Amino acid sequence: MEILKLAHLKFLLLAVSFYAASCATITVNVYFPAEEVREAYSSLEQEFLEQPPAEKPSGEAPPAAKPTPGPQSRDSYPDKPVLSERKVIALKKEISLDFGEYAWAQGNIAQQITEKIRSMPDMIQAYKRRSQRLATIRQMVSQGLVAEGDQGLLVQSGSLTPEQIQAFNAENADRSVIIRGMARAIVEINNIEPTPENIDKVLPEAARQFASVRRSER
Repeated sequence: MEILKLAHLKFLLLAVSFYAASCATITVNVYFPAEEVREAYSSLEQEFLEQPPAEKPSGEAPPAAKPTPGPQSRDSYPDKPVLSERKVIALKKEISLDFGEYAWAQGNIAQQITEKIRSMPDMIQAYKRRSQRLATIRQMVSQGLVAEGDQGLLVQSGSLTPEQIQAFNAENADRSVIIRGMARAIVEINNIEPTPENIDKVLPEAARQFASVRRSER
């Protein structure tokens, strides 16, 4: 009987140990590709925010096509890009025998990020809403009523009308959607579970890079 109880106890201990191991998490370092994130931000802003040129009257010859500029950071990518700026962010991941490859082992990181974001409907809608108020925001910036903050959001620097306050708040709300979507994309392309905790850890760097792009385009 004692032997049976001992065997049963060992079985329970093994079962508990196996369950604990299966639920364990580890900390992994994710490299934040800052340069490629800036390039993806710029590409998306050009795609969704730039106004289409006015149509020319019929019979008028179209202007000669201008050469398309290369990407913001580089024209081609090596198999494993050498990042000019790299951030290490510790995220949690469920324990596994296969931790996967980093996203940059698969090619063009900026393109991967852009494609990932294009699959997020809330991101696309945020860009489209920003496009509709683009002229208003630019006018507010040029008048010194608002300025680009270091967290990617507009900061108020003058007295605003009720209509301008509404545009100011709506713009920052959409920017927050975009920045959080970028943080999620970075987590996902590194094959990490996009939990709120992991996204929140990447969020400050995603915001900083968005702010960098917005300031460079003033």
